[in-house]
Amino acid sequence: MYLWPKTLVVPILDPAKAFRRPVGIVHVKVVKAVGLRKKDLMGGADPYVKIKLSEDKIPSKKTTVKHKNLNPEWNEEFKFSVRDPQTQVLEFNVYDWEQVT
Repeated sequence: MYLWPKTLVVPILDPAKAFRRPVGIVHVKVVKAVGLRKKDLMGGADPYVKIKLSEDKIPSKKTTVKHKNLNPEWNEEFKFSVRDPQTQVLEFNVYDWEQVT
């Protein structure tokens, strides 16, 4: 049997996470990579690193591209605002840059 009116409450946003303010800043330094795989036709690679803090609306940050280098050294620093250190994860991904013509 269906009774009218019936109310259905649908939470759109978790109130516990809705108004979280940053609780700190994590400083990240990308130093180097060793022994990367060859990805180019000539046997090299053009690596760069993308860094992202999970559950963050800010786009990922990138290092510079180190052309033709399988053992790149970046020594680049980045800062990320941390809202929930219990659930957020820092993700590092190494990519090979390819110039699209």
